Amino acid sequence: MADIVIFGASVGAQVVHAYVKRYSADRVVGFAIDAAYATSDRYDGLPLVSWERLEDAFPPTQVKLLGPISYRRLNEFRRDRYLEGKARGYSFASFIHPSCVIDASEVGEHCFILAGTVIEPFATIGNNTVIWGRTYIGHHSVIADHCFISGEVVIGATTRLGERCFLGIRSGTTPGTTIDDGCFVSAGAFVTKNIPAASVVRRADELNMSQVPADRIRRLL
Repeated sequence: MADIVIFGASVGAQVVHAYVKRYSADRVVGFAIDAAYATSDRYDGLPLVSWERLEDAFPPTQVKLLGPISYRRLNEFRRDRYLEGKARGYSFASFIHPSCVIDASEVGEHCFILAGTVIEPFATIGNNTVIWGRTYIGHHSVIADHCFISGEVVIGATTRLGERCFLGIRSGTTPGTTIDDGCFVSAGAFVTKNIPAASVVRRADELNMSQVPADRIRRLL
């Protein structure tokens, strides 16, 4: 059992808190948020401290971190907080819902995987990755670090997903597809061919992708 500090003070952090309380032996002892966004010293019944002074209240020898569970700036925000936390000496917790079927060869650290997800044998899941509920990841697929996969996504066998990719609700891939780093696949879109880095794939509009809009979306998220 570990004591956990959740990054965030929004509905996403509240969802994380609820899952950990109900399904994990770990214990949430507080929340952290960037000082500029702190409007209170408590959230969801627990202490809320500034990220910048986290060590004062929760030293890295006493707690693990979980979150943010966010795709803000096309997953750059979550990546940056994860890397900074590690540089400051913190380790990170994971949460995998007990109803998941995880036969993957490897699941990295700081993964948040929700109910009903199936990951087939020989798949690998990178660090700092969020997989929402009822997602299916086929065998021998590779999911790189810092990805966000929304609910009910279907990833065909031997798919390769690059770093910081976002896959929207009920999107998917055919087997053997490669989606390069920093791509945004919208809800309901289905990828049937290799996609270059920083592309946007819209539903039923796969040919109208561009390397420019993904950067614009990153700034808006």
